[in-house]
Amino acid sequence: MLERLVFSAIIGYMLIVQIFNARLIRPLIETKGRTWVYEQTVKSAWGLSLLIVALIFLFQVPPSQVGLRLAPEPGNEGAWQVFYLSCILVTFTLVFYLLVKTSAKLRNTLRPYYELDLEKLLLPRTKSEEQAWSAVSVTAGVTEEFIFRGVLLYTITLYIEAPNLTLAVIGGALFGMAHAYQGIKGVLTTGVVGFGLALLYLGMGVLWPVMVIHVLLDLIAGPIHVDTKSE
Repeated sequence: MLERLVFSAIIGYMLIVQIFNARLIRPLIETKGRTWVYEQTVKSAWGLSLLIVALIFLFQVPPSQVGLRLAPEPGNEGAWQVFYLSCILVTFTLVFYLLVKTSAKLRNTLRPYYELDLEKLLLPRTKSEEQAWSAVSVTAGVTEEFIFRGVLLYTITLYIEAPNLTLAVIGGALFGMAHAYQGIKGVLTTGVVGFGLALLYLGMGVLWPVMVIHVLLDLIAGPIHVDTKSE
């Protein structure tokens, strides 16, 4: 019972903080700068994740229950198929990121898809900010997947027994809500992405491939608004 309450409280805290982030991000960026906001984001995300890891050990939750394993269970053919599919998606996403990184034409093509006011405010504009954004991308990919896929979906199963599809819908909806600071379009986009990543994770029980996909998706956004002539 205590385990369920503690994990639920942490997830609730994450949602509340994220929902109110929109009011905080703009003035912080305008007064402190993007790099400072990036640094604080990295510190807070890793701090919370380390706390959750400590709680997992305290409550003796098997790491595999929150996706902390290298590969699916031997003999689980369905899980291995999803695992192989995820590895293919990782490869394609990596190639796409490298194309975005090296092709100004492709970045120009993608730019209209990153034109929300908050996106333009939050995404890096200079080479140094892009480097700092890389740390944010890795942090978000690892910690958000750990919290919103591994821990969140595990916590839901402490309350109800539900098929993977239902868990993915609930997880995707909450993940979208956690990005409410991006507006309706951001909620819908991240909700759909969260649903897809949840399906992959639940299908194989392994977090690291979806972490890598998440990292790459965030890295793709990094150079979109960067002035190539800066610095």
